[in-house]
Amino acid sequence: MSTADDLVELGRRLVSLGLSRGTAGNISVRTEDGEVVASPSGTDMGALDPDGLSWLTSTDGGDLEQVTGPKASKEMPIHAAMYRRFGAGVVVHTHSFHAVQSSCLPPWSEHCAIPPYAPYFAMKVGNCPLIPYRHPGDPELGALIDGVDLDFHAVLLAHHGLVLVASTVDEAVTATVELEDACRLAVSLDQVPLARVLDEASVAELAQRSLRPWGQRPIKHL
Repeated sequence: MSTADDLVELGRRLVSLGLSRGTAGNISVRTEDGEVVASPSGTDMGALDPDGLSWLTSTDGGDLEQVTGPKASKEMPIHAAMYRRFGAGVVVHTHSFHAVQSSCLPPWSEHCAIPPYAPYFAMKVGNCPLIPYRHPGDPELGALIDGVDLDFHAVLLAHHGLVLVASTVDEAVTATVELEDACRLAVSLDQVPLARVLDEASVAELAQRSLRPWGQRPIKHL
């Protein structure tokens, strides 16, 4: 399957799972040689055309520069920031409902905006810091992601949504589902006094076994 086909499949799956509606959000795939294919600005991710995608390349400084195709999303700086940390892979940015809800709440901790209520969040996502609010498309969002002194594969953008990076389309879809589900739990249990998170040792052990980052110390990049 080509890089373009990977992107089309990713968009279709995210929409079919209810994680993207209308023209909200954006996705990209980056190859080892720095070539990036992305969903164009203002497009429905469930109806992407392999012949109508945005093509970019990574500059020496790690920014993304458009080469051809329709205009890419104004939110490419957040994709560039994730690729600067992890190299090749897949970046997903959605405005999924519960992720946006959670991004409006105070963060659970410095290293994770969301309380670890369920084991699969630690196993599939791990650390997920909250990035301070900047308006959508603000290049400073990329700089804020760069400035997080912590190992992570996902972030919440305050009042905005989620961003995550994964090695493959399958991993990206799985992580997006688990992060959205974790956000749903966080919102639903926020006002439940007796709700308990998993104990720290259990979360750390789950994350380490699954090679997910957890806590203030790095575990492993993708």
